[in-house]
Amino acid sequence: MGISCYIHEDRSSVGTCVGCGKFICDECNTEVQRKNYCKTCISEMMTESKSKIEKLEESKNNSNPMVFMNAGGGGGAASSAASSSGSNGATVPVYTKSKVVAGVLGILLGGIGVHKFYLGRWGWGIIYLLLCWTYIPAVIGLIEGIIYLCSNEEAFAAKHDRNYFRRAA
Repeated sequence: MGISCYIHEDRSSVGTCVGCGKFICDECNTEVQRKNYCKTCISEMMTESKSKIEKLEESKNNSNPMVFMNAGGGGGAASSAASSSGSNGATVPVYTKSKVVAGVLGILLGGIGVHKFYLGRWGWGIIYLLLCWTYIPAVIGLIEGIIYLCSNEEAFAAKHDRNYFRRAA
């Protein structure tokens, strides 16, 4: 008689468990993907897998839902009804920066670059701020403020508004 099973000492082993390395008999042997495991290791693997699944389900239930947005429309009833009823392809512009605010800031506070900070041009805002003692930024800010106020709303948004997009009507 050869090496005996670690559980049934009266039976000879047929192999070793891949999980724990102990010798196992035919009755204790469970083959998974051509590998031998003892029942204890299989039980531990099942418990571990269940706990991982429970953690995933718990994190799935606790997490915020994912929201997908695109420029083609939202998920509301009005927008989906409009898109499904064969809208004529008209789009509505969505602005996040106002040309009036940028123009007034450029005229009044352009010397320290406030209009550049408002438009998200932080680098230019800092340059204006550093050179404000020369009055050059004030003159440029005045000119830019007038240009902003005289420009077309859509052209202004396309050039200066980073979050500008057109939404389906």
